[in-house]
Amino acid sequence: MRSPYRGPSSMTSFSRELECVQEKAELLQEKLAKLEEKHARQTDELESFKGSKTHLEDMFMSKWQALEKEKEQTDIELEKYRKLLEEERTSATRVQGQLESEVKLLQHQLENQKQQISNQNSVMYELQHVISSIQQRQNEEFNKKSKVCSIQ
Repeated sequence: MRSPYRGPSSMTSFSRELECVQEKAELLQEKLAKLEEKHARQTDELESFKGSKTHLEDMFMSKWQALEKEKEQTDIELEKYRKLLEEERTSATRVQGQLESEVKLLQHQLENQKQQISNQNSVMYELQHVISSIQQRQNEEFNKKSKVCSIQ
């Protein structure tokens, strides 16, 4: 077996290697510190993002719930207006039926009045004819009496 001790030149070489390893260790320590700092910063950013994300999700859910509630209210109002509209249509149909009945009644009354007027006109014509006939007879009789009187 060989002895681990190799003499002064080995020690120098070992010292240099040890120094190199120490320098590398220091560099790695610095790099590790930077990485830990970067990791801490990214962790903070992630936590901040998670907080923002949670806040955004909460805002979204709040708005969503508000919209759902508004939709429910709108649906209730819409149903109320649909019922009112149906009632108005029913009422309008009923009123239209009543008006149509009244129009038919008025038309019937108008036809009756026209018939009555026509009948009255016929009676008036006949009366005028009778009156004319009576006047003509009276005139004839008057004329006869006048002739008789003038002859005497």
